[in-house]
Amino acid sequence: MGIDAGAVATKLVIVKDDMSIIASAERATTMEPGKLSARMLEETIDAAGLSRDEIGYIVATGQGRRSVDIADLARTEITAFARGAHFLSPDSEIVVDMGGHGIRVMRMGEMGIVSDFRTNDKCSSGTGCFMDTMAAALEVSIGEVGERSLHSRMAEHVNASCTVFAESEVVSLIAKGKATDDILAGLNSMVARKIIALVNATRCRGKVLLCGGVARNRGVINEIGKEIDRELEVPEEPHLVGALGAVLLSPRKRKIMTEEEAPVKAEAVREPFLKRFLRWSA
Repeated sequence: MGIDAGAVATKLVIVKDDMSIIASAERATTMEPGKLSARMLEETIDAAGLSRDEIGYIVATGQGRRSVDIADLARTEITAFARGAHFLSPDSEIVVDMGGHGIRVMRMGEMGIVSDFRTNDKCSSGTGCFMDTMAAALEVSIGEVGERSLHSRMAEHVNASCTVFAESEVVSLIAKGKATDDILAGLNSMVARKIIALVNATRCRGKVLLCGGVARNRGVINEIGKEIDRELEVPEEPHLVGALGAVLLSPRKRKIMTEEEAPVKAEAVREPFLKRFLRWSA
């Protein structure tokens, strides 16, 4: 099982041995990610008809990974995300993690190893947190941000990339009577430009995999597709890539051999050792 304790949302996945997902869950991250993860685990296994004994290794990742007490192991976000992305799309050269508090662009090498890494500046513009703030200012749900922007007739240009200034600009556009769909389209276009700039900075021409919670925003994905001249792919569940990667980083279950399967029985090793020890003592 993998748990991605992110800055904005905590995600959990339970998989079979063949890596097919049995169950998943997502909740808003709280001040106590450890308790939240434990509660999510109980709720998820109950809903899936599983028992706690059926869960093997639990690996945590994300900013709150060290607070997840139920985890057997903890791995960094970059390592887990890269592993999950490579599993889903091994031919992708660039992986973009559009997360809650940051945008990470990773250049993938052989076997899913990150060979280059870039991130956005200190400002949270373009992240999930940024989109949540803009949705609240426009009084729409975060799930509507992408869909409604697709109905825009003329996108409003949003100049500010800083969250604080962008919110001020949005409030100003609302006061001028601009349509909400047009403002949302302008915001999604601004986010897309920021992501494209980071991708272009890698100077890679290969396939790009777009992941993270913001990848569920069809408006942003649509704008990226218009402006970038590379093949794009978005996983079916882009927000679960980190949690899936955490599962892939768990150690394999060790097989306990029976006496018949053991190549050398314990008695066969113990007796010669005792004889050698007694000869040495004498």
